[in-house]
Amino acid sequence: MSSLRQGRRNCHGLEISALYPNSSSFLMKVKATDADEGVNGRVWYRIIKGNEHNHFRINPSTGLVMRGVRHLDREQNSSHVLEVEAYNTEQGPMRSSVRVIVYVEDVNDEVPVFTQRQYNRLGLRETAGIGTSVAVVRATDRDTGNGGLVSYKILSGAEGKFEIDESTGLITTIEYLDYETKTSYLMNVSATDQAPPNNQGFCSVYVSLLNELDEAVQFSNSSYEAVIMENIPLGSEVLRVQARSIDNLNQITYKFDPNTNAQALSLFKINGITGVITVKGQVDREKGDFYTLTVVADDGGPKIDSTVVTITVLDENDNSPQFDITSDSSVSVAEDSAVGKRVALVLARDPDAGSNGQVTFSLTSGNIGRVFEIRTTNNTYGEVFVARPLDRERLDHYTLWIQAADGGVPPRRKEHILRVNVLDVNDNPPVIDSPFGYNVSVSENVGGGTAVAQVRATDRDVGLNSVLSYYITRGNEDLTFRMDRVTGEIATRPSPPDRERQSFYSLVVTVEDEGNPSLSWI
Repeated sequence: MSSLRQGRRNCHGLEISALYPNSSSFLMKVKATDADEGVNGRVWYRIIKGNEHNHFRINPSTGLVMRGVRHLDREQNSSHVLEVEAYNTEQGPMRSSVRVIVYVEDVNDEVPVFTQRQYNRLGLRETAGIGTSVAVVRATDRDTGNGGLVSYKILSGAEGKFEIDESTGLITTIEYLDYETKTSYLMNVSATDQAPPNNQGFCSVYVSLLNELDEAVQFSNSSYEAVIMENIPLGSEVLRVQARSIDNLNQITYKFDPNTNAQALSLFKINGITGVITVKGQVDREKGDFYTLTVVADDGGPKIDSTVVTITVLDENDNSPQFDITSDSSVSVAEDSAVGKRVALVLARDPDAGSNGQVTFSLTSGNIGRVFEIRTTNNTYGEVFVARPLDRERLDHYTLWIQAADGGVPPRRKEHILRVNVLDVNDNPPVIDSPFGYNVSVSENVGGGTAVAQVRATDRDVGLNSVLSYYITRGNEDLTFRMDRVTGEIATRPSPPDRERQSFYSLVVTVEDEGNPSLSWI
């Protein structure tokens, strides 16, 4: 209490909660006294300063200070200095004032607020190690004490890859990342203060990954196969290999492994960008019918890939059969050789494959009377046999044209000449020119050595088989005549013929060749 008079007094401070539940609740009471009596002793109260925002009100008759219609906010103003005046009348001079200090206590009425609604970490390397710092989120709470302390938590979107330090807000990786599996993450993060009712604030954290060359290049096929014809034109496409990388960052380039067979490298080339393998050399199946190429795909990363390309060369009928030098080119055969006897052998080869390399033989010319035939064996050998009886006296040699033809379409052919000489056998007897004999007359008493007649004979055989010898084999018992063995001339001996002793002679002459066995004619 105080006596009402002009002047000002201080009052001790008062602490009240910023969230006092009743806006009309009593805070304190000021009291002033006036020694006057009656109307002059009645005291009235009013707040004259410090209540510009109507946070407080006072009962004018009792001096009860109460909460006003507007809520207190400690974060805006933590204390209020009110000046309360006691007076008798509005215009009267008698008045007194006192200062009332109201301290506003904090209650947890503020929500943590992040410095950003969304935090972005762009281009985080997918190869970042575990424990890599990603981002730092920060939230503030204007409350004091535990109400102003916040803890952080990832609510969703981390997918086991990230964690947050609940005190500092530092987000780090806890698992390896993979751009090819997931390219970005959107996490929801909360900040919670540490006093009831534990207010929360929220933000989002967006993390995008940077694609790196960490994935292996892979061919679409583990191996490739191609079939081409020999003599394929230069520049022809054989096949195309294709590889891809999940990274898909750099252009994949193709090349042959340097350890690839040199002959294959001389025949084929590969486009380093498209992977198309083409022909750059003359492909000859007879020089090689199967090639293996190793192709390497590289995108500049640490993990390259390779694949095997096998190329099979099909045959084209581009080779003619060739007769071997061991083939018979000249043979001799006895004219009495039996039908079916083999008289010659030729050999021809064709380096082509399949039917293009299978050789058959035929006699195309010179086989007069078809006395020979040729049979093909193993598509390589041609055996010449006697097909009909030979007769040297009719034909003593043959020039056979042997053709070797392959099975291609059309076939290719090669000719070979075989000369067959027919050897004589003593199969022909001598034949006297005059088959009916000789009739001659001779005078008796002619001198010795007088030619009487000459027997002539021929033999179709040759050689010794045609050398003839002449003999008088009968009718010359008295040895009146003699015969030249070589010429066949009959002449008188020194003892002349005597008609009175014998007037007629019938001489039998035998002609014999020198064959073995010899043949004769009588």
